[in-house]
Amino acid sequence: MYKVLLVDDEALIREAISENIQWEEMGFSFMGACENGRQAIEVIEKEQPDLLLTDINMPFVDGMELTKFVYENYPDTKVIIISGFDEFEYAKNAVKYQVLEYILKPITPMEFLETLRRVKRMFDERRESQRDMKKIRSAYVSSLPTLQARYLHNLLSGTADYSKMLEKQEELRLQLKAACYNTALVEGDDLTPFTTQYANVKDDLALFAIYNITAEIVAEEKCGIAFQTMEEKTVILFMGDNKKILREQMREILPRIRKAVEDFLKIQVTIAVGKTVYSVEGLADSFGKTQSAMEYKFMLGGNQIIEAEEYEEIRNSAKRMDIFEWASKIATAIRTNKENEIVSRTCEFISQIKMSYVNKNRSIVYVQNLLLSVINLLDMTEELEEQVYSKERVFVNEIYGFGNLDEITQSLVEIFNIISKGMMHQRDSYGKRQALLALEYIDEHYADSSITLNSVCNALAMSTSYFSAVFKNHTGETFIEALTKKRIEKARVLLEQTNKKTYEIAERVGYSDAHYFSITFKKITGKTPTEYAKEFKNQ
Repeated sequence: MYKVLLVDDEALIREAISENIQWEEMGFSFMGACENGRQAIEVIEKEQPDLLLTDINMPFVDGMELTKFVYENYPDTKVIIISGFDEFEYAKNAVKYQVLEYILKPITPMEFLETLRRVKRMFDERRESQRDMKKIRSAYVSSLPTLQARYLHNLLSGTADYSKMLEKQEELRLQLKAACYNTALVEGDDLTPFTTQYANVKDDLALFAIYNITAEIVAEEKCGIAFQTMEEKTVILFMGDNKKILREQMREILPRIRKAVEDFLKIQVTIAVGKTVYSVEGLADSFGKTQSAMEYKFMLGGNQIIEAEEYEEIRNSAKRMDIFEWASKIATAIRTNKENEIVSRTCEFISQIKMSYVNKNRSIVYVQNLLLSVINLLDMTEELEEQVYSKERVFVNEIYGFGNLDEITQSLVEIFNIISKGMMHQRDSYGKRQALLALEYIDEHYADSSITLNSVCNALAMSTSYFSAVFKNHTGETFIEALTKKRIEKARVLLEQTNKKTYEIAERVGYSDAHYFSITFKKITGKTPTEYAKEFKNQ
């Protein structure tokens, strides 16, 4: 029901309108009638009507003054003027004060009823619109945390519209004014200790619980805002008066968050911290450092706080990785089937990656290069090589799924041990093992011009006749042929990759006589060293 108040100084009109209209059937509740504007103002101030029906010419306060009062003080109350004065000035003021209808007396009952019906329809539409707006406002308020989080994420990712920044923050009820800022990312290392405690609990609930605990502590300390991204990651935007105080607050609050999450959820978390910036526009840079710091978790392991500024300084002074040197050490351990040395060398390699503080992608590239370098340094049978490459492909496909470098270490050692055992199987006979050792001896001493069959036999503690037979049986060539082959292979590499003279190369590969070297080289390759080098460089 819409409340109606009638104001007219003529008693007959008041009686006619109040008694002859079926107000409730029309959807109205008749409040009563007043003789003048002053009485009406008293009633309106006590109980605001929805509709005011008023005459113009009345004592004390006339209808136009009453209309002005309602317009200025009770804008939700709508006015219909019923007057016998058809003057332009009245009509102009009626428009000014947003009067619904200006009805001239006399008015027939049918005309008046139709006017009330129009007003009723208008009130119904307005009420429905107000209900819709109330729903929209309610939905907006309930969605405000999500809208705030989306905007903050845009700020931190550098995609926000900075030209409308203050306007947007006011709209979202965000207070981001501060002297300095920093960002942090809170990430659960393993959610299963929480999710396995209860039936039908999924990761998203665990992630929300991490956010909820974080948000409560940050709000309690009044040092910033915590929000959850669309990817359900928990982010903290810290705000402070100066860098020193902010840093102290962060170093006090972040361990509390880690402890609270572990105490309540049984989940260990890693927290990455970015760098301090001094404007909202700098937040993208700070958060970029935060995300980079979180990548160190792959190397350092979880359950700790990683500060970007601290580890960047260490990374800049870190020693460069020499992959070939590490591959050579591990390959030697594999050849000699020393399992403990394989483990220790691999762990030392991983430790150096950790100390280099490179990102996850670079760490993985180092590991992949090491594995391929080790494989390339080893002489394996086709069967073993096929098995190893099959393992290597699986490893490469799964490597990005590992949580940290320690997990990679286990898989890497497993592959190296497979290679080592396979190569040991290759050397299952004494003769074969001795032949392989002789080949290694050649590989290490081919540059020594004094190497002979006797010297290798002395090194292997074998007689020359037995060694020659064993070597020929397992390699298909004599010792001298193998030595010559190795020397010519090395000579080819030097001719291809350097500008050294023939006599210099001869000395480098174990020939004291350059002329004899040239004859031997041509006998095997069909070209003199000079011809070979020239032909290669002209390709």
